[in-house]
Amino acid sequence: MEAFLKIMVLSVVQGLTEFLPVSSSGHLVLAKHFLGLESPGVSLELFLHGGTLLAVIVFYRAKLLALLLGFFRGERAALLYALWVFVSMIPAGAMYVWKGDAVETAYGSPLAVSVLLMVTGAALLSLYVVEHRAPRRRPFGWFDALLMGVFQMIAMLPGVSRSGSTIFVARLMGVKPAEAAEFSFIMSLPVIGGAVLVEILKDGVSPGGLDPWHCLAGAAVAAVVGWLAIGGLIRLLGRGRFHWFGFYCVAAGAASLALLRGGF
Repeated sequence: MEAFLKIMVLSVVQGLTEFLPVSSSGHLVLAKHFLGLESPGVSLELFLHGGTLLAVIVFYRAKLLALLLGFFRGERAALLYALWVFVSMIPAGAMYVWKGDAVETAYGSPLAVSVLLMVTGAALLSLYVVEHRAPRRRPFGWFDALLMGVFQMIAMLPGVSRSGSTIFVARLMGVKPAEAAEFSFIMSLPVIGGAVLVEILKDGVSPGGLDPWHCLAGAAVAAVVGWLAIGGLIRLLGRGRFHWFGFYCVAAGAASLALLRGGF
């Protein structure tokens, strides 16, 4: 029962923080450090990431189906969107190949996570000005996709929010709130899916000693919570309140830093 409860806690944390701009990887690192919520290797995390992957697919199912049909019909808009997603993948893919080991090392440093959470918070707070200006007129294009890809690469570091950093730069460039969120989440699909596939090829899909039904339940919880989190984030973004998450990130990072300095 204790193992099941830990899986449920990690599932809720994953589902919320994967999409809210507060860094899921950073929260998992800090949860493991301060609460002893240690997941046994990457096996459980594969199930949880699978759940959040499903959340995006279900939430944007109509858009994804339209893109898929348009792509096979050779429609220009769908082909361009697919190209933009591909462009956004390049920076993170290059970083994984070039400095993948260095990035993984950062996951063992709660101190680094605390500092990066505060950096994320400061960036989100700066969006207050952006959220209260008139939206730009030009359409979303390949350069926006590339910039969002660069910030997605930066978000490979624990403590830097993937959704927060990509939506941050999109809004900074003047992309409309709903459009920024939509592309941010859709561009995450090949990255999350690719990461899951790489781990499956390396280690298989064994639950690592855990009850497989508990892992599946965790994936389901992560999917439902993630679906709710996406909807909530889009509503806040549309109301010009995205910067609110900055207060939380700064406070969480500062509190974690204080606890670490206090020997916890």
